[in-house]
Amino acid sequence: MLEVKTCPDCEKLFLKFSGRVCPECHVIRQQQLNTVIDFARVHPGMRISEICRICAVPERVMQDFAEGGTFRRLNLSIRYSCRLCAAPITDGTMCGSCREELGRQIVDLRSRLWGEINVLRPVQANGHYDDPFSPHPSEDPVKRAEAMKAISTRRSKERRSLRHAGHIR
Repeated sequence: MLEVKTCPDCEKLFLKFSGRVCPECHVIRQQQLNTVIDFARVHPGMRISEICRICAVPERVMQDFAEGGTFRRLNLSIRYSCRLCAAPITDGTMCGSCREELGRQIVDLRSRLWGEINVLRPVQANGHYDDPFSPHPSEDPVKRAEAMKAISTRRSKERRSLRHAGHIR
């Protein structure tokens, strides 16, 4: 189904077929990407902010390409900041330590929500569940809401994102 979207670059309305920008801005982004690729092949390992300054490409556009895996697929070594801690990375949106912390928090959340009633569902090798979900009769929605609130408030107090509105602080 076609969607009407606003282009984040030029703020015009367009019918979204694929991608996040309108066709005109997509052509501009492709030209910018080609410029950056040529420069990055000659100067490997540079930070994304330096490349943006030299090639006159907006950092937000380069961050989108980097997080989307464009540079990794082209075997280019470009460093940019982790979304959470601003550590330099070359792949994905988070560094390894933030990814591990997120995994620990997911395990912690899962144990708080399901540990008392032991309702974890077995999963097959293909990723589908063995049996349909049926909540445990003793599941208490109040306890579940309290656990979710405790985890989310602890998360916001411990670490705040270093990224706001596409700009790294």
